[in-house]
Amino acid sequence: MYFNFTIYNFFIKSNFWYKLSHFHKRLSENKNLEIETFFSSNSLFSIEFDCKPTGRDHAGIRFKISIFGLEAEINFYDCRHWDYKKNKWQENH
Repeated sequence: MYFNFTIYNFFIKSNFWYKLSHFHKRLSENKNLEIETFFSSNSLFSIEFDCKPTGRDHAGIRFKISIFGLEAEINFYDCRHWDYKKNKWQENH
């Protein structure tokens, strides 16, 4: 499932982006939690939700919200890579 709604900032003269904070925590052998905050000139408002627990590299759940350039992102993901030929997680990661 994927959802994104964005109102772009059409008034910017130059595009900039920088990270304000970063938190990473390993929850189990394969699961990780990451929380980041940014400041960006790209959008006035944005909300994004991405949920795909398997079937791709670093699959998981991601939620991101941006209001007047201040962005917060929460990512709960699997650190393994997906083997697209065998349709399962790779054994060696």
